[in-house]
Amino acid sequence: MNNIKFNRTDYQLLGIYFLFYWVWNSFDTFFETNHFSSIEIFVLVPIRILQMTMLLWFIRWVIETFLIANKSYIGLFGIGIFGLFNIGFFFFLLNNHYIPYGHIKWEELPSVGRIIFFNVEDSIINVSIPLVLLFGKKYYNYREDQLIRINLQKELELKVLRAQYDPHFLYNSLNTIDALVDYSSKETIKKYISNLAALYRYLIHKKDEEIVLLEEELSLIDKYFFLIETRFEGDYNFEILRNASHENKYILNGALLTSIENIVKHNTADNGIIIKTQIHIEKGKIRIENNKSNTNNREESLGTGLKNLRKRHELLADKTIKIIEDEQRFILEIPLLNVID
Repeated sequence: MNNIKFNRTDYQLLGIYFLFYWVWNSFDTFFETNHFSSIEIFVLVPIRILQMTMLLWFIRWVIETFLIANKSYIGLFGIGIFGLFNIGFFFFLLNNHYIPYGHIKWEELPSVGRIIFFNVEDSIINVSIPLVLLFGKKYYNYREDQLIRINLQKELELKVLRAQYDPHFLYNSLNTIDALVDYSSKETIKKYISNLAALYRYLIHKKDEEIVLLEEELSLIDKYFFLIETRFEGDYNFEILRNASHENKYILNGALLTSIENIVKHNTADNGIIIKTQIHIEKGKIRIENNKSNTNNREESLGTGLKNLRKRHELLADKTIKIIEDEQRFILEIPLLNVID
């Protein structure tokens, strides 16, 4: 993730704090002077709220630019201190000179060192509470998402384990091998057994990984294609079209296998209709397109599977899948990932 997003609930939290801040300072002035000051309530307090807002956006920009994107601690602290000073100095002149006097009394300003220290300190004090509230909420949301991600990963591992040792899947595979013995060559039988073993071996070795190289997932899918095409004797046809480079590209573990598995489960070849699937490797995404059969297999809820896949992308990669569907075709677009060291 290359940026820090402020969502709706973040703005709601800040809005509540700013409202509390506005009311608190208004009554604080009343208790000190025994009357409400319209300038304090409607000018000075809103200006301080504006200052805090600018400081929050500036700190967000500094963290995104120098810490997340460039990993430059010198830039983080150097530009950070410079920005805190400038924002603090601007509002110091506005609140203490321009608003009360209409002009800036330069002769009354303290020394340069005192000005720098005071305004940096003032900016830190002004932004400290909203910053703690905001990042405290972000940390809470992160922990909450982490728990969801762990649960989803556990569900995926259980699903992978069930697929590995599913008696029904193994039974069908053994039946296929038994049938191949009667009418297929020894090379075809060996190839089927080899692909089946490689599929199980891959699933066992990769079950703990959240993302995998796209090339590895494509190699797995090739083996799965052979098993399906052999078992159903041409009812399904699969094709991979490499329209863009996929070197050093990653994908969520099991995303392609789950997508192809859904196609097989929910589309049964009938009346001579072959279920044709094309996997297009494009820049930044994979587009999986297949024609739909007239009958729907409801062995597993397609909506639940795609919802799970979408949630995993949002939690792990801050991206989402895209679904395009009509009466004849079903298209699923899966984003490709870049791993940043």
